[in-house]
Amino acid sequence: MAEWIGRDLKRLRKLKGMRRQDVASQLRQPVSVSTIRNIEHDEQYNVSLELLGQIAQVLGADVRITLEPREVDVQVRTEGARQVVASDHFIRIIRESYPDCPLTNSQIGRRMWGFASARGASRVRERKLVKKALSWTGLKRAPTTAAEYEVTDQDVTAMELYAHRLGRAFKDDKGRILVPAA
Repeated sequence: MAEWIGRDLKRLRKLKGMRRQDVASQLRQPVSVSTIRNIEHDEQYNVSLELLGQIAQVLGADVRITLEPREVDVQVRTEGARQVVASDHFIRIIRESYPDCPLTNSQIGRRMWGFASARGASRVRERKLVKKALSWTGLKRAPTTAAEYEVTDQDVTAMELYAHRLGRAFKDDKGRILVPAA
């Protein structure tokens, strides 16, 4: 979801002239008013599809979920069924889509390599200096080095999905960096 669904829920609730208390009390399995508030305001709040469906029903709305393939924007050299891809591509995905990601570029690089090597990737080149391209202009925390891996076509897609997971990493109340399971 590009936008947090809670914003839509709040907008619909207000259009219906309902208070959070009204929504919470009309659910099949009532929840607290603070749960409704958390759903509306906290993008990190883990809300189930079941609860979203109940809220949508109370608001006279439908929940629709679609999965669509992303455009692959990988700078690669094709070598048969395998490709060479640089880790800065995945860092770029994270920095552009998740500017508040607490992981450092080095941590992202290590985690991406761990993910790729578990899928049978081989390292083509250790770290190389990355020239700052015009496309990095204005982007915070651009990488200065990148490793290159040889991976299969489907692994590039899996790695991009994993990069989006890493981008949603957050710090818990003890300062530990946690990455969502899915």
